[in-house]
Amino acid sequence: MTTFYLVRHGETMWNKEHRLQGWLDSPLTEVGVLHAKKLQEYLKNISFAAAFSSSSGRAMETLHILVGDRQLPIFYENDLREIYLGDWQGKTMEEIQKTHCSEYELYMNYPAQFVATHTESFGAVTERAMFTLKKIAEKYPQDNVLIVSHAVTIKCMINAVLDRSIDQLWAEPFINGTSVTKVEHLEQQWHVKEIGTIYHLQ
Repeated sequence: MTTFYLVRHGETMWNKEHRLQGWLDSPLTEVGVLHAKKLQEYLKNISFAAAFSSSSGRAMETLHILVGDRQLPIFYENDLREIYLGDWQGKTMEEIQKTHCSEYELYMNYPAQFVATHTESFGAVTERAMFTLKKIAEKYPQDNVLIVSHAVTIKCMINAVLDRSIDQLWAEPFINGTSVTKVEHLEQQWHVKEIGTIYHLQ
């Protein structure tokens, strides 16, 4: 059985400013670094066969903190990046609501009705992320694997594993910075064991 520990990157400067990042980037805040260090301590007794990260800087920065001095093979995957948000990237939610009010309302509250124009679709994110998970499971069929990714990407993976429709994409719990979502894969079967846990912060 492959056990995936899916971690969202730590808090970034743009998270604090309520800016959407997508494929753009901003560095971790002091809080983001601190939370990643707390998660490193929390995971210290779990043996990982490999560590994977989105190729975005904030995810790679988080992964390096989590891995610490472990001697692990580390891989960076473009297909674990956040959803591409086109014209919205780098803008605050308030700015987006002024220029794309109806579209943003669908994105946030009615994801099944959201039609990607300048952005990537939720379906496309799901397809690339799940392809990557399946590829990793084939390579590590009996191991624990650490993965650092992003909120929407992790939500899309959860939705796919639970075989839910897109309209349930934003179902609680929220995927906080450095939260852990635990997914198991065995013989083509997927199981979600934990979603968005933050035990290391409690």
